[in-house]
Amino acid sequence: MSEAEQEDQPTTMYPHANISYELSRPSHPTSFKITGFLPDGKRLTRPLDVVVAYDDGEVIVSEPRFHIHATGSTIAKALAEFKRILAEELDDLTADAEELGPRLQAELQYLRGLIRVT
Repeated sequence: MSEAEQEDQPTTMYPHANISYELSRPSHPTSFKITGFLPDGKRLTRPLDVVVAYDDGEVIVSEPRFHIHATGSTIAKALAEFKRILAEELDDLTADAEELGPRLQAELQYLRGLIRVT
């Protein structure tokens, strides 16, 4: 299966997955878990809790531990951007591993435990 086909596979669990969920956009943040593939041949090793919030017409997806986040005009677009950023963050921190301070070292260890290269 190509990377593009993998990205089209259902990999996200929505608490009440239906069209009205996307259209109604609740005013309060919603938490759920994502799983599956990330860009560049990476994959989540376990479900990751994320928070979805809405602000000024944008969807914001974030993980609460290190506040990694992304935005998009829809949940699907924000999730795709979040997964891209998550994969890139691992690459960037790995490249600079010898120069990182304690907080970024902790984030790198967290991401190494969360993401596997397939």
